[in-house]
Amino acid sequence: MKKIFALFLFAIGSLIGYTQTGTNVVISQVYGGGGNSGSVYINDFIELFNPTAAPVSINGWSVQYNSATGTGTWQVTNLPNFSIQPGQYYLVQQAAGAGGTTALPTPDATGVIAMSGTAGKVALVNNTTPLSGACPAGLIDLVGFGVTANCFEGTGATPAPSNSNSVIRASNGCTDANNNSTDFTAVAAAPRNSAAPFNICGGAPASLTITGTLTNFGNITVGSNSTSQNFSVSGANLTGAPGSITITAPSTDFQVSNNNSTWGASTTISYTTATLAATPVYVRFIPQTPGIKSGNVTVAGGGVSTALTVPVSGTGVAAAIPTLTAGSLADFGNVCVSVAAGPNSFTITGTNLTATAISVGALTGYSFSTTATGTYTNTLSFTQPGGSFTQTVFVKFTPTAIGSFNGTIPVSGGGATAITVAATGAGDNSIPVLTTGAASGITTVSATCAGSITNTGCSAVTAYGIEYSTTIGFTPGTGIKIVSTNLSAGSFSAVLTGLVPASNYYYRAYATNSGGTGYGNQLSFSTLYPTLTATPITAFGNTCINTSAGPNNFTLTGTGLTTAPVNIGPLTGYSFSTTANGTYTPNLSLTQPGGNYSQIIYVKFNPVATISYNGFIPISGGAALPFIHPVNGTGANTAPAAGTGIVNFVNAYSATISGTITNSGCTNISAYGIEYSGINNFSLGSGKKATAINLVGNNFSASLSGLVPNTTYYYTVYASNAGGTGYGVQQSFTTPALTSGFLIYNNPIVPGGKLHYTLSDLKPGHYATQIFNQSGQLVYQKDMILTGNYLDITIDLPGRLPMGTYTLQVGTVDQIWKKSFAIQ
Repeated sequence: MKKIFALFLFAIGSLIGYTQTGTNVVISQVYGGGGNSGSVYINDFIELFNPTAAPVSINGWSVQYNSATGTGTWQVTNLPNFSIQPGQYYLVQQAAGAGGTTALPTPDATGVIAMSGTAGKVALVNNTTPLSGACPAGLIDLVGFGVTANCFEGTGATPAPSNSNSVIRASNGCTDANNNSTDFTAVAAAPRNSAAPFNICGGAPASLTITGTLTNFGNITVGSNSTSQNFSVSGANLTGAPGSITITAPSTDFQVSNNNSTWGASTTISYTTATLAATPVYVRFIPQTPGIKSGNVTVAGGGVSTALTVPVSGTGVAAAIPTLTAGSLADFGNVCVSVAAGPNSFTITGTNLTATAISVGALTGYSFSTTATGTYTNTLSFTQPGGSFTQTVFVKFTPTAIGSFNGTIPVSGGGATAITVAATGAGDNSIPVLTTGAASGITTVSATCAGSITNTGCSAVTAYGIEYSTTIGFTPGTGIKIVSTNLSAGSFSAVLTGLVPASNYYYRAYATNSGGTGYGNQLSFSTLYPTLTATPITAFGNTCINTSAGPNNFTLTGTGLTTAPVNIGPLTGYSFSTTANGTYTPNLSLTQPGGNYSQIIYVKFNPVATISYNGFIPISGGAALPFIHPVNGTGANTAPAAGTGIVNFVNAYSATISGTITNSGCTNISAYGIEYSGINNFSLGSGKKATAINLVGNNFSASLSGLVPNTTYYYTVYASNAGGTGYGVQQSFTTPALTSGFLIYNNPIVPGGKLHYTLSDLKPGHYATQIFNQSGQLVYQKDMILTGNYLDITIDLPGRLPMGTYTLQVGTVDQIWKKSFAIQ
């Protein structure tokens, strides 16, 4: 556990003033909470910072610590020989505790001081002698941190740090008003080492810029040097002016120069101000040993913290020696015995050769020439002038036996080390190569299969055809062979017969020569199923029950059938025959010879109920898949169809209208007549019916009575049977208005007939209707109360009245109207 110093609090009589001795390195951060409970970092640390514009060496310096109120000897951590660059930080690690989770960044120096996490004093001293006393003098920098510190710069100590907070100098270390209380704040600890980004106070950091690149120098003979290449260096905000930039070569294989004249392992570029204009740097390649050489030219100085690099590379080569190389020779593959294949070729290339001849070969089975069409011999020898040389060698392969002729062709001469060229080929007595073609003309029992011979092999074809089996992936040679004799331009076919319907067959093309039998790829086909098809049947529509409709018909067609009978039906409501006028039965069983078959089937529809007879006729046989054939018909008990006629007679109170029964339906007519109403588009069946009984042929008429004068009536014809009532199209007529005055309409009147009269322009009141005979005797009287303004009266005359002249009298107590009429 890190030691925690006890703090002794006491009153301080006076503050000790302290001023930094000139521009120098400062303490930029102090953290004593490392390893404590709740801390992030494991170690305490003290951070230094160079706020000046020039490097500062801390060689022989130390950082020292004392408790907040300590008055004795201070604890010391010596610092190594190091120059802190302008804007650079420097991290001094101190003691670790048991807590914390994170190690500090790589420290630049280490000590073992266990500092307080809340208050203390830290001094930067330009020697390593331990300080003594509460507030010693002669310091580079001093930080009194925490409210109880008894020594500090300025008017007070820094704010109090904690296990998570350090005290950090403002402006990332640049603020130094010699007052700890205002120069520092307490924030989350953030340690920075010398590798952290620089923070140049009061200006931009020093920088160097490289312009241009170096390309590969290529092959350079060992001990000689290449022509030079160059890149440019420029700088800004450089420190230490006047000064210089150092350029260093990566190894003894490369040299650098600042003038392209004086060369060495390093060179310098001088600058007199903080700005360096673009200045060329020259590089050349001087390989010391053979091989690839590479590295980085480094550019450093001017206050720049990290050196810049420029990649450089080249290859050192030894003094030239004679060499022979050769390209590859393509594989000859399998070649028929005693047949010459080729030529293939390879190219010989020589460098630094002597003038001795170049020799090629021998290798069994191979012959050589310097031209594609020249004379081929078992070996070659050709002269060449030395130095660089190229020659293409053409090669033929002529195997003398079956087997491999792989080997290497020797190539030598020109003072170079001999080489070989790989040659591959094999003697062969190859079998034919085939492609299996598609199957065509497939029936239930046969098919035609095709093949083609794409390569006859090393000898003449003696047999060819198709081999087939019902086993998928069957071993070639185990199937049934069908020999073909129709080879033309490499193609042939064979007919396979006696096959089983609806079966899968697998086949290959084959061909045989003296080397053996070759097979094509396996293909397949399926023989056809026997099939039965039928043409559509015209729908029967609505047919009266207990009657027969038709015949309609369909044509049944069979393909590839066996000789099994073909069966038709049964289907409720339908009967079948093979002739239009033949005997119709609920089902048929037809004998047929197999193969292709056609038969017209006649169908009658015989409904016995008013239901739909839509269904499917079962059809099967001949080994074909059974199927069902749609047929449509409906049993009906239809109502009559009627046509509305014209109005033959109309007056103010009656009308006579004609009608026609256009179709009596499926049963006898039971009633007919005229239905009428004063409502336009009245619901059929809701009107008043005037029954007729005078049907002649399809025509009749009906009389409408009791009508109202000057009124529009709507009417339609109706007819009924056991299936219902049928109606015609609705039409209309209008009764005429009554004629003014006293009128008798049917004069003379038959004995026992009806007397119809009208009397208009009346006033409401009590009226009496009286009839007097020629003798003045009263023979009829009827009283009535009138509420309207006219009378429209029909009187059934007594049958006892004899023929003669009569007087009709209508009147009130105030007025009487009279009119004569006759009974004849």
